[in-house]
Amino acid sequence: MVPGCKTSQAPAQPEPGAAAPAPAPAPTPATSGPETWVGAVELPGDGKLRFIARLDPPRPDDPKSAWSGRLDIPAQSVKDFPLQDVRVAVDGLDFVLAPPGAPENQWAIFSFDRESGADDVKGTLSQAGRSLPATARKLKPGEPADIAPKRPQEPKPPFPYATREAAFVSAAKDKVALTGSFTLPEGPGPFPAVVLLTGSGAQDRDEALMGHRPFLVLADHLTRAGFAVLRFDDRGVGGSKGVLDQATQLDLVGDARGALDWLTQQPEVDKTRLGLVGHSEGAWIAARAGGVDKRVGAVVMLAGPGVTGKEILIQQLVAMARARGVAQADIDAQVALQKQLLDALIAKKKRADVEPILRKLVTLQAEGATPEQVEALVGASLSSLTTPWFHDFLKADPRGDLRKLKKTPVLALIGTLDLQVPAESNLPELEGALAKAGNKDATVKALPGLNHLFQHAKTGSPAEYGDIEETMAPEALGEVSGWLRTRWPAAQ
Repeated sequence: MVPGCKTSQAPAQPEPGAAAPAPAPAPTPATSGPETWVGAVELPGDGKLRFIARLDPPRPDDPKSAWSGRLDIPAQSVKDFPLQDVRVAVDGLDFVLAPPGAPENQWAIFSFDRESGADDVKGTLSQAGRSLPATARKLKPGEPADIAPKRPQEPKPPFPYATREAAFVSAAKDKVALTGSFTLPEGPGPFPAVVLLTGSGAQDRDEALMGHRPFLVLADHLTRAGFAVLRFDDRGVGGSKGVLDQATQLDLVGDARGALDWLTQQPEVDKTRLGLVGHSEGAWIAARAGGVDKRVGAVVMLAGPGVTGKEILIQQLVAMARARGVAQADIDAQVALQKQLLDALIAKKKRADVEPILRKLVTLQAEGATPEQVEALVGASLSSLTTPWFHDFLKADPRGDLRKLKKTPVLALIGTLDLQVPAESNLPELEGALAKAGNKDATVKALPGLNHLFQHAKTGSPAEYGDIEETMAPEALGEVSGWLRTRWPAAQ
């Protein structure tokens, strides 16, 4: 049985001597034809995750067939994903999205109540022990199912530059094969060139998330400004090989250096003008690579942390909890447990030592969750918390890497509404580390009103990212290209 789906109850027995009631009619399908439902899941922080469910009825020629369906979630680049356990009836609507190989507690279970075959339904999405409110509406025949968010900044052809595929090998010990896209301005060159480095988590060359493609927008902007740009898929994404969770930051530095190796082999690239532009953890990787690779002539850090991974995770917890209006006493309790948990992970304590701390933290954060939901969240979290990448991330300190950038020009930008890398606690650390390096060409700046993706935002909550049409604020794009062109004035 799929959790969250409705079950029938045994009928009540009649009292002695009473006439037996007529049997209640079984729920019947609301329609015999295909149905398209559009809906939205309400995310914490006022955001919405929109979806399209295309449902097909049982085949008339096959009495054993059942309802089937496919799901689109444009903000997560999910398209035509097969659904399981589809139920369409006058009293409800249910379906399950089960990613291949995922444990059952990671399945997304949609369950809606329905009154007399109504076209509007309310229910929940349950996944990993959490339940979020959701609504859906059945479209009329011929009504378009267009819920894709508007992304006005996405570049459209024809482009005033060339694009070609790139394939190269990481400079890390494992020599992983990586793939990407290379954009080249018009003209004879040679051109200054930069590599774009994504943030944490498995991401493609466009850093696609919630319907946005920030690196596509950034690459387009920089190429139009006269720079050759290489962006590439993370390990295990797209055409790139390897497993990201098993890689350390040192391996990711090797990936960045492998990208530089490839750039130096391109005849249109000026090998004396190479830079790294990183976002979030990618900014940290840019600084780390810049400190050990003399070919790096410029480092741009977009929302890059200035503290250890442990410190940044605690800062995130506090910033996001405050944005949700959590009481300070509850925040303090969560921070104490978070520190205890991260210290145990850094010390590589046994699972039996880590799990009780994690359970207490999850119980505090998932207020009102059932014991079963708490256990599902604990199980889902443990696997990601014990990877080589996460252990390395917790301990590493970008300040040491920044102190190696003694002569390399550095631009560091953070939005004032960034809740993932808060500006007020990270910009001073970045500035201080670069000052200790004796770097005379370091620009550290806060950009007012921008979130972690450099969008104009209301609160900065990640739940807003997908609802905001803007992919990257023009002033952020201008800061990057303007700063680079000042250092490399030959770029047109």
